[in-house]
Amino acid sequence: MRGFSGGPGRGGFGGRRMGPVVKPKDFKGTMRRLMEYFKKDKKLLILIFIFVIMDAGIGLSIPYFIGKSIDAISPKSGAVNFEMLKIMVITLITVYIADAVINFLQGWLMAGVSQRMVKSLRGGLFGKLQKLPISFFDTHTHGDIMSRLTNDIEEISSTVSQSMVQLMSGAIMLAGSVVMMLLLSPILTLASVITVPLVFLLTRTIAKKTKVLFKSQQEELGKLNGHIEETISGINIVKAFNHENKAIEEFSDINLKLSKVGIKAQIWSGFLMPMMNVINNIGFAVVAAVGGVLAVKGNISVGVIASFLNYSRQFSRPLNDMANVFNTLQSAVAGA
Repeated sequence: MRGFSGGPGRGGFGGRRMGPVVKPKDFKGTMRRLMEYFKKDKKLLILIFIFVIMDAGIGLSIPYFIGKSIDAISPKSGAVNFEMLKIMVITLITVYIADAVINFLQGWLMAGVSQRMVKSLRGGLFGKLQKLPISFFDTHTHGDIMSRLTNDIEEISSTVSQSMVQLMSGAIMLAGSVVMMLLLSPILTLASVITVPLVFLLTRTIAKKTKVLFKSQQEELGKLNGHIEETISGINIVKAFNHENKAIEEFSDINLKLSKVGIKAQIWSGFLMPMMNVINNIGFAVVAAVGGVLAVKGNISVGVIASFLNYSRQFSRPLNDMANVFNTLQSAVAGA
């Protein structure tokens, strides 16, 4: 009797003996292998990196110009230095326009790099499939293989390419913000970094949990795709032996497992950002309070406080982004 997929001697409902879905255990090793696919676009990546540096430089200059604009108004007499104010406003408009252009070019180039990575990954995987022994296809469902060629590759490519830009930009913004904050006020800088250990602890804890859950989610998705593909390809056999109800029951069981693990994965991954926002807002409040005390004593100007609060936001934002990127990478690498 032929299995549902039409292969000889592959009996049993579903037409394949389900083998274990092998997923990467070495996160760093997997990332290194994925980076190999970017080598063909090395020159474009260098150009993208230059755009990232320019974008970060503009982002770091904006709070400084805002602070100078505020200080153009004297807090004591209320007199306005219109010449200084005009220069700062024109400068801000210019850098905002430049930032928009740079972001567009950066996104445009990265989209091309990402799609070429998809092409290389898919071509490499398809070529590998042609060289595998028949025993591999006996122990892996068509649906799981199709899932790897489509869902997993798309997830890996989009996540890794976006994450590269975010990580590069985040690292530059983080270092630049710290330097600017130290130049403005070492005391306020100390107040703003007290929440950093909490951020790292939270990220590490949640990333460990989401790594396991995203791995399970990808496995269940492969099983579901395999069941659907083999049931449909063998629908004549299903109907001939009145196995419609059995097919529905097996589908419902796999679908329920996928739903449960998917809910857990999304809950845990979605838990990170709200908690990060709470921690960052606490740090922001501490900086504002200390800055207010220093301003009342006349140690710093209102413009400096405004600039510092912006740099404080820029300092916490890369931490948020990098934590979120690392969390998202767990999902992508689970499909690698």
